[in-house]
Amino acid sequence: MDEQLDTIRNDLGCNAVIVDAGGDFEDELIECAKLAIEKDFDRVYVQPRYINYTIDDTIERVGKLARRVREFRQTSEAIVYHLGHEFTLETQGIVPGSNWWERLAYCNTNEWASKVREKLPKMFSDLIAVCEANYGYEISYAAIAWAEVDTVPWSHRSFESIGVDAYVQPEVGWTEDWIRNLLTSLKTYRKPVISTEAGCMSFSGADTRAGSNLLNTWAERAYDEDVQAQYIHRYCELLNRTRIDGYFYTQFNDSPYFDKGYGLYNGKKRKKGFYMYKSYQRSP
Repeated sequence: MDEQLDTIRNDLGCNAVIVDAGGDFEDELIECAKLAIEKDFDRVYVQPRYINYTIDDTIERVGKLARRVREFRQTSEAIVYHLGHEFTLETQGIVPGSNWWERLAYCNTNEWASKVREKLPKMFSDLIAVCEANYGYEISYAAIAWAEVDTVPWSHRSFESIGVDAYVQPEVGWTEDWIRNLLTSLKTYRKPVISTEAGCMSFSGADTRAGSNLLNTWAERAYDEDVQAQYIHRYCELLNRTRIDGYFYTQFNDSPYFDKGYGLYNGKKRKKGFYMYKSYQRSP
């Protein structure tokens, strides 16, 4: 991780990073964030990912971790508690499905906005309460661009920025114009607007669905990293026209056993587009 953070900071020139980890890996999450601070990132977003936890368990775990992040925040103003990511898909009890893939499949084939609007407002109310009690600093969140983004109480004093996973996905109607209009509309909150996740896998046709590829859709597709590089080039041009405050690519690294993933790098090789583009953030 130390080496990869050096690459992200120095070779790619990124001035902000999101570090995330699942349940029972909070120690590693904090340690990674400390490394990022030592490397002089302007912003380090600490993001727990309690995948498949219930709503109540997620709130409890976010509250417990908030105490540790608070101690860390007192040593560096670069730290921001990113209290979660796409709860609709990661948390049990918002939409049907026993795991992430089942919930994604449900959202791809069913009307799910009503379920999100029924459950998320109360969840965020409880999350804000535990963060105010245990953290005491401003927070943020990574929302799905559809349905979720409208249920987050961005205007609340607790939120320092607006985070949205704003993939361009033409196959589901999220065209470049749709994403640009969404990001522009979020500026009305008068807070920094950040694309917290957007990228492309490395197989032919991956750019049409981007962030909503169902399990094993890549199995019969040809490996193609040019599709990935071209997607990110177009996406950065879109954001430069839209003039929001920041962008985080989906993820830096892939497993060495998976060439067709989102990562710019895996354990076997650097991909072609590695030096073609940068994720970036202007300081809020």
